[in-house]
Amino acid sequence: MSSIASYKPVLSVALTAFIDFVGIGIIIPIAPFYAEHFGATPFEVTLLFTSYSLPQFLLAPIWGRISDRRGRRAFLLLGLSGEVFAYLIFAFSNSLYLLYFSRALAGSLSANFAIISSYVSDVTSEEQRVRGLGLIGAAVGLGFVFGPLLGGLLSVFGFRTPILFAALLCVVNLILVALYVKEPKRTILPKKRFSEIFSHAKQLYTMGFLVNLAFVALQVTIALYGQALYGWNSRSVGFILALIGVETAAIQGGAVYKLTSKIGEVRTIFLGLAVFASSYFILSFKNPEYLAILSIVLLGLGLGLTQPPAYSLISKLTPRGDQGAAFGLAQSLTSLSNIIGPVIAGVSFEYVSPFTPYQIGLALILAGLVIFALFTPA
Repeated sequence: MSSIASYKPVLSVALTAFIDFVGIGIIIPIAPFYAEHFGATPFEVTLLFTSYSLPQFLLAPIWGRISDRRGRRAFLLLGLSGEVFAYLIFAFSNSLYLLYFSRALAGSLSANFAIISSYVSDVTSEEQRVRGLGLIGAAVGLGFVFGPLLGGLLSVFGFRTPILFAALLCVVNLILVALYVKEPKRTILPKKRFSEIFSHAKQLYTMGFLVNLAFVALQVTIALYGQALYGWNSRSVGFILALIGVETAAIQGGAVYKLTSKIGEVRTIFLGLAVFASSYFILSFKNPEYLAILSIVLLGLGLGLTQPPAYSLISKLTPRGDQGAAFGLAQSLTSLSNIIGPVIAGVSFEYVSPFTPYQIGLALILAGLVIFALFTPA
């Protein structure tokens, strides 16, 4: 991938990932308020997110494995088509139950991140894998920056407008995939049990699950934490989340590849986890506001350094014909952390202290680091 032409397959799916996550980013901030419009309680609002993550947890590995045999492009088109219908149902819902159904439909049919990551593994050499997966991570990060911004701007016209705009983006994405994403060459292997695929990189999967569990705890409590300790408002929190997205995208888009070229993926992951842990250590205690902001900067750095090399190692340790199943497992575990994390964080924040979610998060990251230390690439 030394020229623009050789980057073309990766850039095509990076654009797909960016547009897809802009749409998701539009929905996430307005969904709680939209649900409240139908009389949802705070608990029922959390179920709206669970209704998306639970079917994705169950089905992402299956879609990934089928894509190993039937092709990536077809399942990208299927996932995007499902999202279009899900957004339209969401926009025109007249009850809370239809909202749940629409999010469950989106979660059931969408394993886009796993399939895009598998696609990158199909079209890159092992030496270029971190760079390719880093570009996908950067696209996702930027999607989560621009999505909430667009959602906020369009919400002045009512809840339905940003949701319909997300559906329109999905249609555009569908057309672009149909026109420009070409089916890569792939190796078809005999069908394997998921436990066998998991065993190829079990320490990486476990470490990733624990670290994402810690990150989800921050995502759902950072607004409450900042408000309680420093008087942050919604604008401040929006800036903080945008900072994480931009910083992570910048690191994943280039810096992480240069670093792994010099010190390798394993050392880069260790460095990322150490930086990640230092961020949560700062947030675990009462500190001046400037240290809290420093911790957010460290968080973005740690996240950017950890994800692409971890996915690259999972890809390298998995046979070429099982890439979709492997990344489907990774996305499934991410969805599981998205289900469990908010419950742990919310309960510990409300009933113990504002620092407890971050103390738990620090313990999870350190546990992930220890588990990864036991991991030696074959």
